[in-house]
Amino acid sequence: MPTHGAPNPFQTQIRQVIAFFRRKGWREVLTFMFCVVCSLGLWYLQALQDDYEIEITIPVKYRNVPNNMAIIANNPQEIVAKVRDKGTLLINYLWMGSFSPIEIDVSKLPHEADGKDLSVSRRMIETGIMKHLAASTQLINFDPSTIRVVCVEQGSREVPVEVDLKLETETGFQLSDRITITPAKVRVYADRTRLDSISSVRTIPIRLTGISRTKTLTARLAEIPGMRFEPQTVRVTVPVEEFTEKRLTLPIRCDSVPEGYALRMFPNTVEAVCNVPLSHFKELSDGDLEILIPFREFEAHHAEGKITLRLTKKPDWLTDYELNPDAIEFILEEQ
Repeated sequence: MPTHGAPNPFQTQIRQVIAFFRRKGWREVLTFMFCVVCSLGLWYLQALQDDYEIEITIPVKYRNVPNNMAIIANNPQEIVAKVRDKGTLLINYLWMGSFSPIEIDVSKLPHEADGKDLSVSRRMIETGIMKHLAASTQLINFDPSTIRVVCVEQGSREVPVEVDLKLETETGFQLSDRITITPAKVRVYADRTRLDSISSVRTIPIRLTGISRTKTLTARLAEIPGMRFEPQTVRVTVPVEEFTEKRLTLPIRCDSVPEGYALRMFPNTVEAVCNVPLSHFKELSDGDLEILIPFREFEAHHAEGKITLRLTKKPDWLTDYELNPDAIEFILEEQ
């Protein structure tokens, strides 16, 4: 344990520092430095009252490009403007760091004299710049002073939309019908030489997990360089319901057995085990399902005497089913 009454090293250091700055010489130095800082501050404030010139950079944004047109030239993306004002105001421009863009409405631009390209006049650019400046700020010059927007006419065609979907439902729930996309087709605008190469467009990837009811969402179309879509989004409806099992006994039929032939099947009925949405459970009957096998298929499998079964008639919404058995034996005899 420390000896009672012994000096604390930290307190000793503090006393030494305080004593150092209390010396007359250091007091004079600190007083002098304080006066210098105050003088510099006053000089700086006075200097800011004078007029200066600086350059500011304002971004350019092109909007409302008509669907049947595309901007193909490397048009200016910013305007550099030289302005003059008092330093107190100019320093605010510097502190802002960035300006909101000058928006150029391409759909309202006049054509150049040659009738091909579009023109952004000096007056239009100047008006856009002045919206960012204070009333006292003088605009000296800016570059570029005019903009020639080079455009090319595009072709268009309608193509179907496909949904890029990964669906995971909760246990006991399934997709109960076809996924619907609204609109089912969109118009694609692109260079005419490229239009023939596109047969459909896809949405951005969508992943739905733990779904237990019908889901409707808005999906953006996946971008394709050099192409534009109208509209750019679609509505996707994913019908999901709780499913239950329904069993039906179905006869196996042949479309037509020619005269002189006898066909015997073992067995001649099968059980259809259907996984159906609850909303369709009552309406599904054995009349909605059919197993009708053409006679030529029996002829083709005559040697092996066995044929695989399938449903030849069913509702569109029924996608999950099993036939038990899924194949039968048969005897085809010529009488």
